[in-house]
Amino acid sequence: QTAKNLLPIVNNPKTWEPIQEYLQEQIQWTHRALEVEQSELEVRRLQGKATLLATLFHLKEQVKTTLDNFKQEKKK
Repeated sequence: QTAKNLLPIVNNPKTWEPIQEYLQEQIQWTHRALEVEQSELEVRRLQGKATLLATLFHLKEQVKTTLDNFKQEKKK
């Protein structure tokens, strides 16, 4: 159900493309911060942030995969 609710966002280029641009900028900033960070705690925090940003960046594909899997399960 959640994936279905996200379709209007991820399938609308006027909505989704600016979100992806923002996420890409944040990913790049996070990678630059990781290159210079000295604190192990901060490195781990930035790694988690990078992982989350990448997950959000690929949200459209994840929504599509979830819905495709749901359709396959309904056919069985």
